[in-house]
Amino acid sequence: MTGESQPAARLTLEDVRAARQRIGSYIIRTPMPLSDAASARAGGSVYLKLESLQRVGAFKVRGALSKVTALTAEERGRGLVCASSGNHGLGVAYAAARFGTRCTVVLPENANPLKSSLIAKLGAEIVRHGITSDVRQEKVDELCRERGYTQVHPFSDPLLIAGQGTIGLELLEDLPEVEEVYVPIGGGGLISGIALAVKEQRPGVRVYGVEPEHSNAMYEALRHGGPVPLARVDTIADGLAAKITEDLNYALVRRYVDDIILVSDREILEATFFLLEQAKILAEPSGATSFAGLLARSARQTPAVAVVSGGNVSLEHLLKLRQMQRDV
Repeated sequence: MTGESQPAARLTLEDVRAARQRIGSYIIRTPMPLSDAASARAGGSVYLKLESLQRVGAFKVRGALSKVTALTAEERGRGLVCASSGNHGLGVAYAAARFGTRCTVVLPENANPLKSSLIAKLGAEIVRHGITSDVRQEKVDELCRERGYTQVHPFSDPLLIAGQGTIGLELLEDLPEVEEVYVPIGGGGLISGIALAVKEQRPGVRVYGVEPEHSNAMYEALRHGGPVPLARVDTIADGLAAKITEDLNYALVRRYVDDIILVSDREILEATFFLLEQAKILAEPSGATSFAGLLARSARQTPAVAVVSGGNVSLEHLLKLRQMQRDV
């Protein structure tokens, strides 16, 4: 899936490198070990980029810090607001706490309890509103108009995407011989940044996005030639439950990503518990989706990297997921 487009041209490799300069002292350069268990299961060398070990337990803090470090003092002083299913809110709340500014996070009414509690511990105000991502975004827009907050968009801000792209820089530095990269997709901020950073340096590396089959906003955008709202979103991977992507993300994915792989909830659950039990990696379902996609693609080449995007899952939730796996 390649091609030129104006929105994609708004973001460059130099933007990603600049983001790393701004956020490097705030984040963890996460490990990317060769997983013997994952390699044996896949039939080739598989490395796991463990953003589950990032600050706040997810990659989202990279983009949040990239945005917040680029704001003026006046913009930060107005207070930050974001719509989130959980991990983005954690990233923005962490960034706000580091810079001593107030933060409001709009979460769904059925938000993950663990993520909600972690956001509250960071001092952010939580507003619960609706279920779907588009409804949450409408609430954020309303709060910005009424209270003057500065918004940190969950996936479609160039500064935020540049921050997520720092993962791609690390990935190529740590494994120059990589052949394939698998990245989970919700709204598309993570894969937009990683794909740009990887492809601008190593065009021959194949980058694959992985979406839940019933939360496939990017797949549908590519099929229709632009973002379209999904009629329904239904997945156990709460961090990937986006009803629609945006023009910038669509343009970057169209330009840089080789293919989108759709996986079922059953495959996501299998990947989650394989990583936990065999690879000894705690990943939330959203974070394990990349590995599910790697396994689903039979004609894969190695060495390959699966980006484990987050690990915010409680023991109680894991037990529920195990029961769901038995029932599916």
